[in-house]
Amino acid sequence: MKRTILRLTLLICVTVLFFTNCEDINNDNEVTPEDSAAAIVLVTDANTSLHPLIGGLFAADPDSAQSILNGIDFSEPHGFYMEASELDWRNQDAHFGLGFTSLLILSQNTMVDDIFGSSVKVYAPFGEAGAPSNPVGYGFGLPLSVPRVKGMIASYFEIPLAFARLKFESLDTFNDFQTQVTEEYIPMVEAGLAALDSIDNDPAFVFTLGAGIQVDITDITAMESSLFALQGVLKSLVAFNYELDTADPSAIITGLTLGSTFATLNSEGDSLLSEAHASAMSSIDKAEQVLAMVEDEVTALSHFFVEFSQSESSQIQTSLNTLTNTLSGPTSVEYAFSDERGEFSIEGSTSIDVSQYYLNPISDLKSLLPLYTMSTTTAYNYDQVTLYEHINFEETEVLLAGLSNTPISVNIEYSESNSDTTATVVLDIIFSFNLLTANQSDLPAAIWDLWAEFLLTVGDYSDELYQFPEISFQWSGVITTGTTLTIDGDIAVDYLERTSSYTAPDILWTATSYGDWVSGWSNPTVNGMFPDFLAEDLAYLLGISWE
Repeated sequence: MKRTILRLTLLICVTVLFFTNCEDINNDNEVTPEDSAAAIVLVTDANTSLHPLIGGLFAADPDSAQSILNGIDFSEPHGFYMEASELDWRNQDAHFGLGFTSLLILSQNTMVDDIFGSSVKVYAPFGEAGAPSNPVGYGFGLPLSVPRVKGMIASYFEIPLAFARLKFESLDTFNDFQTQVTEEYIPMVEAGLAALDSIDNDPAFVFTLGAGIQVDITDITAMESSLFALQGVLKSLVAFNYELDTADPSAIITGLTLGSTFATLNSEGDSLLSEAHASAMSSIDKAEQVLAMVEDEVTALSHFFVEFSQSESSQIQTSLNTLTNTLSGPTSVEYAFSDERGEFSIEGSTSIDVSQYYLNPISDLKSLLPLYTMSTTTAYNYDQVTLYEHINFEETEVLLAGLSNTPISVNIEYSESNSDTTATVVLDIIFSFNLLTANQSDLPAAIWDLWAEFLLTVGDYSDELYQFPEISFQWSGVITTGTTLTIDGDIAVDYLERTSSYTAPDILWTATSYGDWVSGWSNPTVNGMFPDFLAEDLAYLLGISWE
């Protein structure tokens, strides 16, 4: 009897639990006629708001579409679509609009250029020599044409080295950006993906963007591909902690000292990087689905988000296979470095296994360096300036004998960055004089007055307020003994002018010799990300020297 009562009690409990859960489920999914009607009105309002905003993008030149996109505020239609999708989970137009406007907003330029510099790219592994890799552009950054397959996923390779070149004075801005990524961008990506996922199994779905412009399941899958790529990029950007008060010298020293939390994986950093890698693979998988859809078309169709045709499918598949392989193991890549003036300095190739960055990350980036202690120094920001200083020298009577309408030319160049000065005067085409070694009697007095003024100019622009001055003067004319010689022209001056100062870290190595310092780089391959790297290679990559 007790056993029967026990079974009955359990049955009643389970039944009550079942009905309770069913009621909750029914309540969660139930859409009232009023909510359904309100969602339709909101979608109509969203469409009315959206269509005028994007009308100019359809006809824009690819080179100008991005700048147009950057200047548009999509918050109103985005909000309408989101509210509609919350009111009625069955409204497919609301879900598409939410995913589409999310992608539009995320494709707008962010603070990345300000943080990492005007060129975020460190190298473009799959681009042709000299061809830029463009992760965002016409088509809203969708990685489905040949260059955009390369460009979007190229960000996964650029991020590790971009972090290695993160400017110290940009840290505060980057901290704010990470907060924005965590609180706004990643949730927006996830909401967009969830919205599109709810309709990507309906092959008959079509959405009208404007007159004669429709998107279908192929376009939706393309949008998902792009959102997956963006999801991974954004998660990569917030995996490490870079919180540092750069206005407080003591905070700088504390933050950059070995053992601090600066430049360490966040509590969820391992998961974020692993998810970023998975997002990249999902992006490629969705791109391959789009490729299959295009190939299966009996009649070739024109898709708004797909910028390749059936004839290019073989080339696209090859690129996707290459991307998959490169995200999964070592590959050879091209690289280039520039000096402080932005001038090209060195290029080459190396082996990189970017999967190690995402699947086997360094827990503390500071641990890559040899042992050190920290102090601070004053550093400066500079602006590039070009100006011209006018000069005029007149010699009333040329005393140098034997000259009659004789051609004369002057070419003087000073380069502080190259530690070099050339100063040449040519008479009658065939006689050349070096002002650094010539005698006073070799040339007219006006030439020497010019030379003295040029040296004064060099002195003016070689103090601590200026960096890398390049100063030059070119002039030509004729000269006759006994007549007046006038030299009139401009000294061109190109330099970096100090504009502001900031407190910068100053690292002091514990090693007492170069050999000890090199041996202190205990992990030059960075957990296998650079399989062939030696200590000197990693030091050069990071821009760090023994001195």
